[in-house]
Amino acid sequence: MKFFKLDYSLDKKIIGRAEGEKSCLFDGYRFSEDSFSNQGLFGPVVGNPALPMPIMHKSVKMTDFIGLVAMLPKYLIITKKFLEFLIPHFNTSYQTWKIGIKKGDINYEYYILHLDYPKSDFINYDKSTFKLFEDLGAFQYKDLDKEIKITSDLDFLDKCREFLGLYGIPELLPTKIVLNTSKLEVDFFRCAHNGMVGYYVSERLKQAILDNGFTGMRFEEIEEIQNRVLIEYV
Repeated sequence: MKFFKLDYSLDKKIIGRAEGEKSCLFDGYRFSEDSFSNQGLFGPVVGNPALPMPIMHKSVKMTDFIGLVAMLPKYLIITKKFLEFLIPHFNTSYQTWKIGIKKGDINYEYYILHLDYPKSDFINYDKSTFKLFEDLGAFQYKDLDKEIKITSDLDFLDKCREFLGLYGIPELLPTKIVLNTSKLEVDFFRCAHNGMVGYYVSERLKQAILDNGFTGMRFEEIEEIQNRVLIEYV
């Protein structure tokens, strides 16, 4: 089955304005230890994170999916109707927080959605390949001809930190990513792999979203996300 990354739309005809947020304050300290930004990648959000209080430009269209820069890609900002639609399509625990998004004199009700645990078997690390590269700037990289074995999403992050310390400033990048799409039993999940962090929907869920008229989103091909990487499916 084919999967797509669920992201916010860039089409002005749909969202009204590319940069929707006029400002975004928080009802507390945004970067505290229990903030949204400092947790939530590999597990549930704990404590009392400061909630965002966005103010949108008047030309913005209030769609079912809102792309708040401060919350992407670990969290989704969606309407209650879209939230209720998505809930039957995943099988992990989740958290939600109700927030208000202000546009003009109206305060719209939205929800932050967080799936507690990412799909750990989305990427087949045994068959994927990662190597060290020198960043030459302007999106140009020199292959240092050193392959690094990666075993999990967390191991990838740990290895990135390790080789930055040992070798200076190379980048650890995939050259081939193998996806276990044939073994997935859900239509909606979260991925925690660096470079692919975010939420994914199956082709059939994508069609159901479109058929139900939900707005504000786009569906990004995985090959577009990793356009310098060989993508294979098993």
